[in-house]
Amino acid sequence: MIVASIDPTSQAFAIGEVIGVMAAAATAVALLWWLTRSWRTQPIPPGGDPAQAMRGKRKRTWFLAGVSVLIVAVASVKAAASYHPEPRAVEARSADGTEESLVIILPEIFDRFRLLKGEDAQRAETEALAGRKLPHSMRTGYYDQDADGSYDLFVLVGSADWDEEVAENKATKSIERELRNFFTASKARNVTPFDAGKHGGGLSCGQVSGPDGDQTLCAWSDAVNLVGVRLHSADLADAARTTLALRNAATR
Repeated sequence: MIVASIDPTSQAFAIGEVIGVMAAAATAVALLWWLTRSWRTQPIPPGGDPAQAMRGKRKRTWFLAGVSVLIVAVASVKAAASYHPEPRAVEARSADGTEESLVIILPEIFDRFRLLKGEDAQRAETEALAGRKLPHSMRTGYYDQDADGSYDLFVLVGSADWDEEVAENKATKSIERELRNFFTASKARNVTPFDAGKHGGGLSCGQVSGPDGDQTLCAWSDAVNLVGVRLHSADLADAARTTLALRNAATR
């Protein structure tokens, strides 16, 4: 459990690596000066020249100072080379490198899917949640693919625009970390990344167990939103295409 909670690509982990390298260097310098204290502060022998003894002491001190500077310099280079965190989610940009508002407005229709409303939507929510309660900050949508009034796709939208917890995660975690946490919490298997499209960020899909057998769970993350999509499908690539179509239609 402890190992699984560590994100080796996070900024916090990268900073920890830097601190570890520099702490080791500081320890080495302190140990160097402690072990050489007798050599560095040799007493003046009987009948010796105090001025010459002082010059020798200064030379030894400057030599140790030079070695210390070298140790710190090498450690600094190593620390700089080890600092390569993934960017935080809030820093994500679109595929062409531009910044977008990324407001999510679920479309009435996209691809072959129609947004359920009224009693159909209430019935779909009762079936999808099966008595579970979602946080009030989460927004949901249910889509019908074959015009039978039942849902074939369930979408759950979390956004930093209205959810402080999402905003905090976006400011501290990478998109990869967000998606890993999402699929781990959902107990998804065979999680596979796919092309996230023109809006950038990340998109992945995996398999989850449902009451009617295996289903596909997809999610996309960008600088503002984390959106989960559950489909009555077992084909990851097809589910990823549907999720990307929804993302493109919903993102403003």
